[in-house]
Amino acid sequence: MVDEQFGLDAVAAEQAVVSVFEQIVAVLARKADAAIDDATLFQLADTLFAAFARAGEDGLTVEQIKAACAAFPDDVIENRLGVLRKLGAIQPAFDRPYQREYRASFTSYVSMLFVQRMLARGGQSELHQLLTMEKTRLEGGQGTAEEALEVVVGVTTALRLLVAELVALTIGGTVEALRERAPLLWNAKSLIDQASAVHEILLKFWPELSRLCGELRSAIAAYGDASTNASARLIAAAGTSRALNLLPPEMWKRFARRATVGELAAVLADQVFDAPSPWHDVADLAEAAVGRSQPTSGRSTPPRSRVPDGDERPSQEWSDAEAERLTGIAEEVLSGGDSVAVEQLLSDTDWVTARRVLADLVAASNNDRLGYRLTWSGPVQVRPGSVPSWLTPGVFERVRRPA
Repeated sequence: MVDEQFGLDAVAAEQAVVSVFEQIVAVLARKADAAIDDATLFQLADTLFAAFARAGEDGLTVEQIKAACAAFPDDVIENRLGVLRKLGAIQPAFDRPYQREYRASFTSYVSMLFVQRMLARGGQSELHQLLTMEKTRLEGGQGTAEEALEVVVGVTTALRLLVAELVALTIGGTVEALRERAPLLWNAKSLIDQASAVHEILLKFWPELSRLCGELRSAIAAYGDASTNASARLIAAAGTSRALNLLPPEMWKRFARRATVGELAAVLADQVFDAPSPWHDVADLAEAAVGRSQPTSGRSTPPRSRVPDGDERPSQEWSDAEAERLTGIAEEVLSGGDSVAVEQLLSDTDWVTARRVLADLVAASNNDRLGYRLTWSGPVQVRPGSVPSWLTPGVFERVRRPA
């Protein structure tokens, strides 16, 4: 009698597991014994579960289900209802004869969310969550020896499978396949840190698992090597690909030094940038630049002769000459008036000239010895086809007459 009772309990437990499994795979089943091969069926399941969620505890009748999924063909809806009912993803809402309402299985919907995340992340996020949960469960030696054994075997197996797939892509796969799949398989630093933390807990509280922990350490190291090798292959192939984010900095610098103006412009041809921020005060920017920490160098400045060079003029003379030049430009721009709009000065001119004029006006405004000021106001104006293509309203004005 004891053996018979034990056998019945075991069968019941197995049947419960099978029932949950059927609910999990129901959203992926095309028939009761086959997986779907059409994304439309997956979308229909998503629409169906959303309708059940809105209906609440009252559930939905078959007619209401069809109305909620009216965007899909009737034969497809009938097929899905049959499959989902048979596998338990849709169950009778009430245990009574001739009932017409159905409710959706929470397990089936969660499994669909899991599948969607798997499609987006390739299973890596699940491994991260697994390691986090196992670390919390085993921390402080709270788990049993059986749970610890299950964790070390499970994590080792997952890492070995991850390494095998990554190595196969790196060695035997194409660069395109590696570029597409590799980001879903590696996050070496975070994953290795989490797995190492779990390993330390296992080895500290369950020393009898030292041999299995050695296999876990080997799997962690193999994952680190596989990630490094995959990254190296992608970087080596990046020069002939569009994976520009994988190019080393030296390659960018070399391209910038050797490229023509047209080649440099082509890199940014399809990029959109925000206009410069005119609301930053020039004095604040200058103060920030002066106050920033200067890099220290081990080399000292070479000694300089006290005797000035023959063609060298004192710095005061250079300063006076620059001030005179800026004053001349400012007075020419003002044309005898006290102010002029920046838009008037920069419109309908080529960008090289506009840039030079704007630079001189900014320099004149920043020179405390001169009596000019450049102020900005209003939002940036975007003017396609004009030069400059963006413009911020501003005024260049005289603060005081030159002496």
